[in-house]
Amino acid sequence: MTNVSSREGVVPTAKAIANFFIEKARDDGIVVDQLKLQKLIFYAHAWHLAYELGPLFPDDIEAWPHGPVIRDVYVEFADNGRLPISRLASDFDGTKPSTGNAPGRTQQLLNAVWSRYKGYTGIQLSNATHGEGEPWSQIQRAYGSLERKPRIPNELIERTFRRKLESAS
Repeated sequence: MTNVSSREGVVPTAKAIANFFIEKARDDGIVVDQLKLQKLIFYAHAWHLAYELGPLFPDDIEAWPHGPVIRDVYVEFADNGRLPISRLASDFDGTKPSTGNAPGRTQQLLNAVWSRYKGYTGIQLSNATHGEGEPWSQIQRAYGSLERKPRIPNELIERTFRRKLESAS
């Protein structure tokens, strides 16, 4: 699957969002590893929901021990372990998914997320997702064990990040 529909039109998959951040990291000379990449994608998705643009991608976000994870992206880069990611994600047919066809507001949001979070390490971003009231923390509290890697509902993510928007204004 290369594209999905949202409230704004066609948007890329989670792998395309991963590639966006990998390319930004290369351009800016910033190291991005699996942990940081996962959290950047999560924040992009969360803010996309908060700004009422709909889900950024169709993949579920799961609550793993180190925070929110998109399984398809995790599997793509699992061989990297904790090492920096230097290659782009590929679809099954070998193509490299891109955000090139994403609506303008989505592109603006992705750039804003990169600008806001690029200076943080994966550990710092992971710790932030574990904060009181964050979607991951709410799921962890509800389930206790994250052994089964439960889904974090988009509704919970959207509600939490909309509150952040409201409190900032």
